Amino acid sequence: MGFLRAFLVLLLVSFPALAAAPRAPEEAPVVATFERARGALGEGKGAAVLGMLTKGSVAKLEAVRTAAHAGDGPSLDRLDSAGRFAALGLRRFLSPAELRRMKTADIADVALKKGWLGPNIISQAALGPVRVKGDRANAVILVDGKPSLVQADFVRESGQWRIDLTQLFNTSSAMLSSFAAIAGKDERQFTDELLEKLAKKAAK
Repeated sequence: MGFLRAFLVLLLVSFPALAAAPRAPEEAPVVATFERARGALGEGKGAAVLGMLTKGSVAKLEAVRTAAHAGDGPSLDRLDSAGRFAALGLRRFLSPAELRRMKTADIADVALKKGWLGPNIISQAALGPVRVKGDRANAVILVDGKPSLVQADFVRESGQWRIDLTQLFNTSSAMLSSFAAIAGKDERQFTDELLEKLAKKAAK
């Protein structure tokens, strides 16, 4: 398949490598959360990563799953561009029976099993310098030691650092809108055509 992998590749545009810098003490628990999530992803344990996400992030993913299951206009229209892309991708690459049966954790496991995220993206990812401000933190994700366009965001909930996907969805939505505008198409048409290309590629 690979629609999520292709989506991430659009974001992972790298710049020159950064020299490693010593970590500040407050960075350690944030980095530890990222490394636990990366380890779980590398082991194909997508469901385990859900427990490392913020409540808002889990709700966002659940809304995507619900829209994919429903497949109607109102459900899809409630999502942002990135959410619609993900929901339509799930509808294209999972059967109606699978969407009825699967919970968000199940879909996360299947995504890793089928390589939708791309093993290299996971294994080669690391965090750049972490900026901590109160109960929020962020850092650029490094791929092969080079900074990408993807920022990892963290929120401390109940004393524990968790990964927040809000900004990733916002950035992804903005990029989808930009690519659609460049192509001279509306977002729905652009999304449909992109998913069709990915489906044909997966079928080869």
